[in-house]
Amino acid sequence: MQDFCFMSLLSPSDVAQALDVLLDAQMTGQARILAHLVAAAEEHGLPPSEIILIFRKIVEKTALDELWVTDSDGAVYLTAASDDDGNPIEFTFSGDADTQPQASAFYPLLSASTDGDACVTQVAQKREIDWNVVKYVGVSGIDHPRIVQVGHAVAFGEQGLLNERHASKVIYERTEARSSSDTLHLGEVQSILDAVLSRQMAAQAVLMGIFLGITEVAGWSDARTNRHLRRIVKSTSMAEITIATTGGQVISSSSASHGKLRNAELLPAVNADSICIIDHPPVVRDQECPVAKTVTVCGKELAGIIQITTFLDDSELVSPRFKISAQGL
Repeated sequence: MQDFCFMSLLSPSDVAQALDVLLDAQMTGQARILAHLVAAAEEHGLPPSEIILIFRKIVEKTALDELWVTDSDGAVYLTAASDDDGNPIEFTFSGDADTQPQASAFYPLLSASTDGDACVTQVAQKREIDWNVVKYVGVSGIDHPRIVQVGHAVAFGEQGLLNERHASKVIYERTEARSSSDTLHLGEVQSILDAVLSRQMAAQAVLMGIFLGITEVAGWSDARTNRHLRRIVKSTSMAEITIATTGGQVISSSSASHGKLRNAELLPAVNADSICIIDHPPVVRDQECPVAKTVTVCGKELAGIIQITTFLDDSELVSPRFKISAQGL
């Protein structure tokens, strides 16, 4: 009843802001994992051509649209994007905002420490190479100075409402025709944002599965792998990363205690050739515990079962505990 009474205070601009914040956090996690993936792949001796094939597989299997990784001079040499002839697109980041008003924001990442966790988030805007509207998030490299960037192609409705294209086109069409003074029901919006969050977390899990596949072939110890998992969690909105065998035995974890798989009884046997994504509903316990959102990804293409959990703050619109006050968001 409270949601209905205050629904007039939830405007399209509120939703746009909540969606942008959600994407910032999730894309930062994706870029962090990608930085670790690239470092592991190159340390193992994979050539750029093989890494590019991995990138294209990631774009094919997930909600990610673009992956860009540069050398220490800002020149892109790893990307899933290709020209009309199928060749990787060539691009070099510049610090000149006059020539690169969009891309130049990421140039400072080249001077960031590899021991740090520098990050640049950006609202969706036109890019220089083709003027398409894309939302980007970039992080620094963990092995060499570089820019590691992920991108999501987005569109704008008549009121500038972000449309995450992998969520629900029906919702976009429903909201795009509204005037800026129109409102959305809280339950409807939370359903949209939860779908977006699930797809973004699934992309994180697929990236993690490919990263772990590389480290396994490279012969990394469990201790080394776990150190990387903990660093990723420390610098992102992810709360837990848990890796298990297809039988459900936990083998790697960002938790010092290794923990357990969440909702293990709901996980199917991993016998499909394709990637299986299980979207667990948010878990709401007592007020002392944060709301936990978990996505599990498994499949023969990945290194067993990968489970990503994030804790939802009560102030986040996507949280089941979110309440609209009389003063609005």
